[in-house]
Amino acid sequence: MPVDHQMFLDAIAQRRRLSVRFIHPKEKRELVRTCAALDFGPLRGAIDTLDRYQLWDLEGKKRPFNLPLLATDILEMNLLEGTFEPSAIITWAFKPGCWSVARDWGSFS
Repeated sequence: MPVDHQMFLDAIAQRRRLSVRFIHPKEKRELVRTCAALDFGPLRGAIDTLDRYQLWDLEGKKRPFNLPLLATDILEMNLLEGTFEPSAIITWAFKPGCWSVARDWGSFS
């Protein structure tokens, strides 16, 4: 697996930004984005139950900003110095306790 899974979990816990280089699943081309680590696990409502690295594209110019990536899509992932605020990202009807990965994000945990 090309992803340092513990680093991803640490990024969730510390609300740290990540630089992610990946092959876009639909566009089939290499991209690099600054992202927020949101969760790791299967997508709700997906037909398959494959675990995905669920990221939020902080540089996105058009929706959707969520990037659910399989480990095989990710070429490189690096922890950045900057952090993010969950309240700036989570604008949907959030249900506490819905994450696969536990975290202390206050009302967004």
